[in-house]
Amino acid sequence: MDRGPVLVYDRLDVFTEKIFSGNPLAIVHLNPSKTISAAEKLLIAKEFNLAETVFLHAPLPTSFVFPIDIFDTLEELPFAGHPTIGAGWYLLQRYPEMETVTLRTKAGDIPVYKAEDHPAAVHLRIPVDFKCHGLHPHLELKAAQRFLDAGDYKNGRDASEPIASIVKGMTFILIELVSEEALAKVVPHSKRSEVSRDIVGDWYGFTAIYFYVILPDGKVRTRMFDGPVEDPATGSAASTLASYLAVKRGVPGIQNFDIVQGVEMGRRSAIAVSVDVSSDGEVMEVDLAGSAVMVMNGRIEGIGRCDR
Repeated sequence: MDRGPVLVYDRLDVFTEKIFSGNPLAIVHLNPSKTISAAEKLLIAKEFNLAETVFLHAPLPTSFVFPIDIFDTLEELPFAGHPTIGAGWYLLQRYPEMETVTLRTKAGDIPVYKAEDHPAAVHLRIPVDFKCHGLHPHLELKAAQRFLDAGDYKNGRDASEPIASIVKGMTFILIELVSEEALAKVVPHSKRSEVSRDIVGDWYGFTAIYFYVILPDGKVRTRMFDGPVEDPATGSAASTLASYLAVKRGVPGIQNFDIVQGVEMGRRSAIAVSVDVSSDGEVMEVDLAGSAVMVMNGRIEGIGRCDR
């Protein structure tokens, strides 16, 4: 009996060099001779039940350009940081003779490079379309944080907070807290965050909340919530926050940010972001860097039977 095509997958932990830390990622290798639909990819992503799952296509002819599709458990995403870091790391491990590969995402082509100063890490240039949508009140979101006091918020409980996007379709509400103790008291929201299209316009799409604390040494501690789900490492959110902070500082040139996420989940993740800001305050380039480690691999059988 034909059980349908078999797909192989690899499972990594991303933004870490330590197994069972960082953010888990599944990379599903697509067979060029067998096409699976977007609906089937979504079913596979739901089965993994990870923050994101990458579907890796064969490289384009005579090139090291690899198309990828990124899915969370609800929809396809134009870009996400930990899937691109993870996929890039995997490919540069698989093809050690290469110094760079290019990932073709829905947000654009993303070159991924080996890190010169860290053999276990890679870095990539994000297809930047950064936009800050201004300050807006988030009274309902703050009211849901029943363990946070007014003094735990850097700007106060009633103050407006920024909404920003790193690319179209990836938006974050950025809320600054005063301490790591306050960050530890944050709880998930009961439903996914939404921002009106009237506010974000063409950047409308996926929206989540990014809580952060700037430590005395300049490092940043963060937590990201997509409704009731916490994410241990979010490259797109880290890139958004770093871009916002770099512009807010009002200093042109390259600014570096070391961001640590996932501590409260027991999955510490280290994310490095460099932002190049022009003299007129525009984000020119964003470089995202991190490591990964292989965890396991396996097979997915009977894809042709995914007809629900």
